[in-house]
Amino acid sequence: MYPPEDSLPLQGALIGDAIEHKLMPGFPMRIEEVEPCETGPGRDEPHSQYQITDPEGNTDWLCAYDVVRAC
Repeated sequence: MYPPEDSLPLQGALIGDAIEHKLMPGFPMRIEEVEPCETGPGRDEPHSQYQITDPEGNTDWLCAYDVVRAC
């Protein structure tokens, strides 16, 4: 389980940074693109979404609320 401060969106991540999905710890992915993400209930802070390629080679967008910096 992640500490309460991880319920906030990841801030300041840049292209090339390594992140992990909170549900997939231990599988770092590199950020390839950064764009604004839509706000909504429970996600009302301005935040970004990150385009990544996962360990299996699939490209996807992840919301800053769903990721943490990789160690």
